[in-house]
Amino acid sequence: MSKAILTQLDNGIRVVTKNIENFESIVLGYWIEAGGVCEEEDNNGISHFLEHMAFKGTASRIAKEITEEIESVGGYLNAYTSKETTAFHAKVLKEDGQLAIDILSDILQNPTFPEEELERERGVILQEISQTNDTPDDIIFDHFQNVAFANQSMGRSILGTVDVVSAIEASDLRAYRAKYYNPDNIVFAAAGNVDHEELLKSADKYFSAFKGDATPVHDTQYDYVGGSYSDIRDLEQTHAIIGFNGVSSTSDDYYTLAILSSVLGGGMSSRLFQEVREKRGLAYAIYSFSSSYRKNGLFGVYAATSPNKLSELSNVVSGELIKTCENISEKEIKRTKAQFKASLLMANESNSASCEQIVNQTLIFKHPLERKEILQKINSITVEDVQKLANKILSSDASVITVGKSDASSVINALQLCGINIPNG
Repeated sequence: MSKAILTQLDNGIRVVTKNIENFESIVLGYWIEAGGVCEEEDNNGISHFLEHMAFKGTASRIAKEITEEIESVGGYLNAYTSKETTAFHAKVLKEDGQLAIDILSDILQNPTFPEEELERERGVILQEISQTNDTPDDIIFDHFQNVAFANQSMGRSILGTVDVVSAIEASDLRAYRAKYYNPDNIVFAAAGNVDHEELLKSADKYFSAFKGDATPVHDTQYDYVGGSYSDIRDLEQTHAIIGFNGVSSTSDDYYTLAILSSVLGGGMSSRLFQEVREKRGLAYAIYSFSSSYRKNGLFGVYAATSPNKLSELSNVVSGELIKTCENISEKEIKRTKAQFKASLLMANESNSASCEQIVNQTLIFKHPLERKEILQKINSITVEDVQKLANKILSSDASVITVGKSDASSVINALQLCGINIPNG
């Protein structure tokens, strides 16, 4: 297995590749360090809107031609927007890599934002907002983010609001693009059947003329707040999240939190799955999760249950949270480490996963990490490290969110009985 290689073009674009032997395909694209965290209340959703519009026409291609060209060789294009990045990527057979780079560079450098496409895509995004609002196990995470980072860009929905999205114009997209879509803010990556030097030549050919002012440093602080929110709806189940302040993506505790989350609710052998689903049958879906950002992060537990079971579920989950502060076995840690090592190796069997991996490492650590470096970090984590972090996280104020017929009161009561604080709870 070849290690990832990183080179910077003269204009500032970082190019990172990972060759995976015996692959017939290549995943490639560019990741821009701009997302929801860069937005203000009056342009919330513009990162996502711009992502959609990039595929809607360039100076040399109309929207249909962009998709037809890539699909005519059996490939596909896709994109996504997150809190801190926006990505545009393609997957093609190795011999079609040049076509993919050509199209990707075109939508980056030459978007036209035609008015008729803008209005059409505005309607699509408004439908996407409505769909999310109608999906309780989606909207609850937006509510959680909003409570955890109240009145801050990190707390707002990536999709934006109906009012703001309805008012965004092409001039707003151009201004936002000019501010953040600059060479110093871009990582171009590829994984699969790829030769670094050949891709570097192609990247230089297609991207070297791309210029832009240095991207302003976006260093707005965002702070975890916590609290509670109930979205009362006539649903068969009540969906609930119990959340806490987590750790940043650069924290020494990043992998420790991943271990903690896996022990608590990361799989069928986890504590929550065994206690809540297998032993008591209180929920079909229950799991823990963590999200890490550059300056902060979140940790939480999600579950959905019948309204009349919410109180019992809350007591069980609260009890399991406290137990992680007091008693974690070496067996659990060993099993979780084995899961992580397997996941790390299995990621090499997917060029999509490998590409995401080397990009995220480059964005966070400024360079891709070698596998042995990650394994050393995981192997060094002890039971004491996990318990110490569990105590630290549970000492932060909690966030409690419910969507369904039941409000958050029974969840709050269960947490308070365990000594966990909820602001205004």
